[in-house]
Amino acid sequence: MGDADDDASTAGPAEGDRRRRDAAATRHALLQAARSRFTRLGYDRTTLRDVAADVGVNLALIKRYFDSKEGLFKAALAATPRFPGPEGEFPRDHADLAEALAHQLSATAWPEFSEHPVLLLLRVSGDERVDSLRRQALQDFSRRVLEASDASRPDDAPSREQHDRERLLRAELVVALGVGVAVVRSAVGLQPLGDATSEELVGPLRDVVDVLLTPRD
Repeated sequence: MGDADDDASTAGPAEGDRRRRDAAATRHALLQAARSRFTRLGYDRTTLRDVAADVGVNLALIKRYFDSKEGLFKAALAATPRFPGPEGEFPRDHADLAEALAHQLSATAWPEFSEHPVLLLLRVSGDERVDSLRRQALQDFSRRVLEASDASRPDDAPSREQHDRERLLRAELVVALGVGVAVVRSAVGLQPLGDATSEELVGPLRDVVDVLLTPRD
């Protein structure tokens, strides 16, 4: 592949469309290769040269599309799925959240990835700016889970601050559960979890989600 979108503005309509499609395909391939390397090797051990070689393009093309290694990581992180619900939106209640988690954590999820995409968020990079991006992604997801809890503050709650802190903690525990499933499946292959289907997971996950996201009386 080369610089597929070079001179697209001066090409004829059909040729310009083809070049733009080629450019989009090249960018997508670079993101896939980068995500795979960042997930397997971490940020520090992933090089732009290796990513370019994986796709068969010139190193300069990565810098053209993504500016830098950090820019490539940001783009790969932004393209990582965020556990959407059945209608493509984030679940809004416990039952939908459990169903979405069961589907996304099943053994057959993410066939387009060699490993679960959430693993991209786990490897320490040694670069505080990059690690901050990882933390922010997990925090954002935790707050989306929090929205699905839809719990009002009990009258006897000591303070709003304490109540909000407990709710967020519970949401982060749900996120940690999902991350843990991905890690155990990838690193250990524990059975029957390793081969569990969404149908097998949805019942236990519904129980766990209900317990974690329901405040104590």
